[in-house]
Amino acid sequence: VALADPRQVTKSNGMGAARNEDETRLDDDEEELCSRNKRIGPKVLKQLCKEQHLYSTAELNDKLYLHYRGFTRIEGLEAWTGLRALWLEGNGFDQIEGLDTMSQLRCLYIHQNCLKRIQGLNHTPLLASLQISNNFIPRIENLSGLQHLSTLQISNNALTTADDLRHLLECPSLAVLDVQNNKLEEPEVIDIFEAMPQLAVLQCQGNPFIPMVTSYRKTVVSRCKTLTYLDDRPVFEEERMATEAWAVGGLPAEREERRRQRKVKDEAHRRNLEYMKILQNRGAEEAAARRASAGEDDEEPVAPAPAPAAPPLDEPSEKEIYDRALKALEAKKRELLEKKKVAAAAEATAAAAAAGAVPAS
Repeated sequence: VALADPRQVTKSNGMGAARNEDETRLDDDEEELCSRNKRIGPKVLKQLCKEQHLYSTAELNDKLYLHYRGFTRIEGLEAWTGLRALWLEGNGFDQIEGLDTMSQLRCLYIHQNCLKRIQGLNHTPLLASLQISNNFIPRIENLSGLQHLSTLQISNNALTTADDLRHLLECPSLAVLDVQNNKLEEPEVIDIFEAMPQLAVLQCQGNPFIPMVTSYRKTVVSRCKTLTYLDDRPVFEEERMATEAWAVGGLPAEREERRRQRKVKDEAHRRNLEYMKILQNRGAEEAAARRASAGEDDEEPVAPAPAPAAPPLDEPSEKEIYDRALKALEAKKRELLEKKKVAAAAEATAAAAAAGAVPAS
């Protein structure tokens, strides 16, 4: 058996050690670069997996939190193909990108960034909820491919005109819309809300067009037939019927509708009370019939109930216990009154003594 030359073994080991050092140095340089530029690199994702108790195999995870990290670009997520919820808020992203492999994504939270346009969502056809508030977006666009989108939160952006919202008509499944604190100044935006077939929740507070609309809440509720929640409170059926009457006949029609609703409620309350009385009377009659039937079936006279046994001599009766307690209470009361009199007399004596000790001026 030929033996290896020790010098060659040593040289080989030295080369391997040098190679490992170079790889370690490259990894450290990459980590330092990612940390300095706030980029999403492999080591960052590995550390996040440990912190968030995720699987080390990226495609097995269905959620990932990358919020408030100071990242400036969405990258390095190609292997995370199983994500269903992704949190990216509170960073410095200026565009939506890097989501091309996330065909299973349902929820995307990318608010509080520096976005100026809606884009990069063509490969997320199952997206149902998009939170994109607190950015710099001037127009809603590029959402027509999201046929499952049901919730869009785009408050605190730069929407201004009705045309900026017109793309919403290409999202037929949208049910929740939040456009609060934008710069919408045209009352024509209500025409767009009215044309949305499944709109159930609408939040518009903080927009300039609201004071321009006469009876804003009544107008929106009467025109948006599927609305169940507007701004700060829900839309109940009674309010809907009253506002629809107002839309047809003005304030008199609304008052008449509300009177009709009160009358219907009073009638329902009266019927409930009558039915309850009927149930009570029926129960009393059935109980009387049972007692009468039981009296006819008993042929033998009912023996009188035995007299209650006298309490033992060594145990006081209830009346005796009550009398003792009353006497003790009266004695305690007399004692307290006596102490109060003594204290008052002592105070009077002390006051008189003090008055006599004061020298005459």
